[in-house]
Amino acid sequence: MTQDRLYSRQTGMTRWLVIVILILAGVIGAGGWLGWQEYQRLQADKSDVVGQMEKLKSDMAAQRSEVQGALAAFEKKQAEQATQRIKDQAILTDMKTGGQKLWLINEARALASLASQRLLLTQDAMAARRLLEAADGVLARIDDPSVLVARQALAVDMDKLSRANKVDVQGMVLQLGALRQTVAELAVPVEEAPPERDTPDVSQPWWKDVLDRMPVTVRHHDGRVPLPLSAEQASLVRLTLDGSLQQAQLALMQGRGEAYQQALTNADLTLKQWFRKDDPRASHMREVLSEMGGQQVAYVLPEIGAGLTAIEALKRKEGDA
Repeated sequence: MTQDRLYSRQTGMTRWLVIVILILAGVIGAGGWLGWQEYQRLQADKSDVVGQMEKLKSDMAAQRSEVQGALAAFEKKQAEQATQRIKDQAILTDMKTGGQKLWLINEARALASLASQRLLLTQDAMAARRLLEAADGVLARIDDPSVLVARQALAVDMDKLSRANKVDVQGMVLQLGALRQTVAELAVPVEEAPPERDTPDVSQPWWKDVLDRMPVTVRHHDGRVPLPLSAEQASLVRLTLDGSLQQAQLALMQGRGEAYQQALTNADLTLKQWFRKDDPRASHMREVLSEMGGQQVAYVLPEIGAGLTAIEALKRKEGDA
């Protein structure tokens, strides 16, 4: 009788052991399946991020080429102006007749011509006005009533430039360039690998230790932003921010006010959604972008040239004399 009871007890324990083993096998199998599904999803997300990065790099390369082309055209025009001025100075130096009066008229003409070109290339009304003021100062050194007509024409041009919107386009482009230099220094929450444990934690139930070892990670976050970011995602975010700042630079150089404002809005939205709020550099960049966004950049340039025309007429008159 005792042997039957012992046999029955051993049989029951064996059954329970089999049941426990089956349960553990089911849990491990389910965990493996979930881990495989998560791995497949992460691979798909990674492929999508890589594709976005390649597209963004291609777009930025095209924008960079456009900016470089505009800068090259600007530098070429400046070089042509410098060459022309050197030629004018050489002509003035080699002149054997005409005296100081003709020399001053030619200098005033060169300054007035440079003012028109500066306004056309850089849209800098204040710089063009300063050049016209310099031309007027040169004509003021000529003791001849005939120069009053040219000085009056210069005054008309200077008045038009004074009434134009005062926008320091070059300064704003340089300021955006300085912001682009700090993009790589901004703090983006980057994903960190969870610590690995080689031995089970005896202070918690066995089933929790089994779950901790499964390749499944559950994250909770507030809002729509999936933080922390992987290294690829963080790089994509920085490229997006840099691209918006580059677009704002290009829009400034082309005088496109709506495109400039939209680029600043995109940059601010990227900073707000993806960069850490406790980073003072990100907060400072948002403040600067807000200040720059309040400046009007689209305006109609005044037409000048009356002063240059009058100076050229004065030069022809003096040459005929």
